[in-house]
Amino acid sequence: MDIYKNAQKATLLLEDGTQFNGFAVGAKKEAVGQLVFHTGVIGYQQLLTDPANEDNILVHTFPMIGNYGVNGEDNLTENCTAKAVVLREWCDTPSNYRCTGRFDSWLEEKGIPGIFGIDTRALTKYLRDHGSQKGLLTPNEVTDENKALFLEKIKGAPKTQPHWKNNKETQVTGEGANVTVLNLGVRKDVVEALAARGCRVTVVPASSSPAQIMETKPQALVVCGGYGDFVDIAEELATVTALTKTGVPMLGIDYGHQLMALAAGGRCQTLGAGHRGANCPVSEVATGRTFITSQNHGAVVKEVDPAQAEVTYINANDKTCEGLRYLTYPGMSVQFIPEAEIGRKNFDKVYETFLAMRG
Repeated sequence: MDIYKNAQKATLLLEDGTQFNGFAVGAKKEAVGQLVFHTGVIGYQQLLTDPANEDNILVHTFPMIGNYGVNGEDNLTENCTAKAVVLREWCDTPSNYRCTGRFDSWLEEKGIPGIFGIDTRALTKYLRDHGSQKGLLTPNEVTDENKALFLEKIKGAPKTQPHWKNNKETQVTGEGANVTVLNLGVRKDVVEALAARGCRVTVVPASSSPAQIMETKPQALVVCGGYGDFVDIAEELATVTALTKTGVPMLGIDYGHQLMALAAGGRCQTLGAGHRGANCPVSEVATGRTFITSQNHGAVVKEVDPAQAEVTYINANDKTCEGLRYLTYPGMSVQFIPEAEIGRKNFDKVYETFLAMRG
């Protein structure tokens, strides 16, 4: 079918007043969130369910989304975490042996609004040059006369409570060595990767105290999360700091990497546009070897006390910190996503290095 035929108009309004006009897809409702762009070619279902996209309006730079449809297996979490999605086009005739439905129908089912038919290249360049900012996606027409009302909606929108903060369940997967994961936005593929390496993975809620976490008798600890803006993090930081003093080997991933660095006296910094893509080059300091990683974050570790940690990986593009090895306890952390669900790789050997710390 012609995706433009009978399509309802929609508007994307940025907080600085910049406006993009297009057509509605998915749920026909308004959404306010932080506009971020992702350069991946595949993985749209994973991205919309990635905890790193909590409170985000996700802009896809790839011009057509939905080519291979959707299925019941590719969600990284149970919830759609993104607020909305921005597309150039979507495909109404998906073709893939795993396909069980169309992308637009899936968005509607999950209650996620979208907009298509806009110049996503121009929008991406604008966000790159001006920095990420909030935006509003609405199925209503925005005019010069009513724009101020919509801008007030952006300004007054409350921040969403991350899904992982409401998770009170402890989940156990696999058999073998006890690895306990502190759920600060854990992705399914992290749990699966550990279980595939012979681990009994216990995922505990973010609200767990250090004592409760240690009651699981971990032989190794993982602090995994994909969403953090360094606001109201005192509780999580206190927990992570306490865990670093237990002597149990620790691995931090993404937000966990940032929290472990902060616990070691480091400092983090928000990026203008973030690192979001499946082709982010990372160099290993010890060998000079460079490999391609998947990343989805808006902040980095800016500096760390050299007596507490040493840099193990750097971003090959902007030279920011991508990994640390901690010197006062058996621990390591990485900003990228090891062996990511989107384009599985095992170039980095992060899990193997971490599990070897158990002695």
